[in-house]
Parts: sequence; structure tokens; C-alpha cells
Amino acid sequence: MISQKQKEKARVFSDMHKENKMFVLPNAWSAGSAYVFEKQGFKAVATSSAGIAYNLGYPDGEDISFSDLLWIVEKIVSRAGIPLSVDFERGYGETGGEVKENARKLLFAGAVGFNIEDGLPNGKLSPLDKQIEKIKALSELKRELDIDFVINARTCAYWLNVGNDEEKLQIAYERGNAFVEAGADCVFIPGAIDEITVSKLVKGINAPINIILNGIFNDFDRLEKLGVRRLSAGSGPVRFVYSRIIDFANNLYNGNAAELLNNGFTYAKANDYFDKISGK
Repeated sequence: MISQKQKEKARVFSDMHKENKMFVLPNAWSAGSAYVFEKQGFKAVATSSAGIAYNLGYPDGEDISFSDLLWIVEKIVSRAGIPLSVDFERGYGETGGEVKENARKLLFAGAVGFNIEDGLPNGKLSPLDKQIEKIKALSELKRELDIDFVINARTCAYWLNVGNDEEKLQIAYERGNAFVEAGADCVFIPGAIDEITVSKLVKGINAPINIILNGIFNDFDRLEKLGVRRLSAGSGPVRFVYSRIIDFANNLYNGNAAELLNNGFTYAKANDYFDKISGK
């Protein structure tokens, strides 16, 4: 059920993390948004769990079901031809075996990468041994299915603000390196992290580092020079889009349709834009 074409996508995505340069990874919430990112030139795309939740009318926080996620992944893969990494949250399971079987279903749907995180709904971090169990299970799945998908192991130390600055740094070091030893290919440390901290994380974790786009430090050239290999857009794109929809809805409700009527992206242009599948 894993085709050679999918294995090649996985290899391409894996190689992107090994090159001596940074790539920007946009986060999609639907087949249409993934299609746009591909058509505008991105070489890979990831899902956003928050984006999918908002698109289904929920807040972020595990309100979407695994079947919702699987359906979205199937739709994205059917329309976009570039490699797709899936925001897997905590794997929709508490054991390595459960996470492994869920990942298997997503791979059969066409995914070639996973984010798996250690943040709990109560604002704490999952026990380290539990995360290691899950990452080892995913690593085993690579061998079982003979596909080199990317395991992007996320620690939420900064995202959840666990401890003071030094404590967060040490947690990120400990967890990041433990994740790598368990089989992770990349370590994701989201949060509003400054340049000095980014530099320390790159030097202190023995793997490619993934940072999320944030308002504290977002100089693309500098991030690349420091050694960051993957820069995720996160929920920024979907929040930007929905903020525009909310503004438009308010205007329309109050009888102002000028923005809608003067939109240059006409019906004909929209049909033409979505007419071709790039990269398929």
C-alpha cells in the first residue's frame, strides 16, 4: 500500500532536512490551502492541527477526531503533489502501539512525515519515557514499511513556558537529544524564542532544528546562518485568513459589500487557478 512514488516523496522530504540551508514549511488546513502553497512554489507542506480545528469550527485542543484528521490528509494528498507532513499532536494514543497503528493509517493515506508532541492539555509535559516509547514505535514503523518518513519530535517546553529560561533550555536539550536517540529525525521547539536561545538550541541538540515563525525572532537569513533547518508557519496562515473572513463578515452584516464586489480574484480567475494540479 506504500508506493514507490510515496517512498520517493519521503526521501525528498527527508533530504530537505539534511541540506545545509533552511526551508520554510507552510501549514495547511484543507486541500485547497495545500494546493495554493504548492502552486506558489513550496516544495512540501504540513498540516496545522489548530488550522484543521478552526476550519471545522472548533478551538485548538484535540477537539478534532482522528477520523477528521485522516479525512483531511486523504483530501490533501488527492489534490497536492508535494510531500505532506502531518501534525499528529500526541499521536491520538497513549501507547507506542496505538501511535504506531494511527501513523500506519496516515501513511497509507499518503503522509510522509509526522509531528509528535509532548505537550499535555493541562499545560505540563508528557513523561519523557512515554514520548520515547512513541518515537521508537514510529521508528520501527519505518523499517516495517520500508519508507523513510520524517519523525519531527516536538517539545513544548517553550510553548507551554515550563520553568524559567535556564530550565526551559535544559528541558529542550534533554528531551531533544533523547528524542533523537530514540529515532527522531528533527527536533521541533515552538515558541517565541530569541536569537541567543535559537543559537544555543542549534548547538545543544544533535539533530536538525525546527522553529516556528514568531514575532520575537524571524529574520530568515539569520535563522539559516545560525543553523535552523526547518521554519514552520504554524497556525499563522489560517489565523490570517480567518481574521480577514471575520472582518468581511462584519462588513457584510452591516451592509458593506464593497470589498466583496471589488475583489479582483474573479469567478473565472478562481476556476483557472484551481484547474491544474501542480506536481501531480
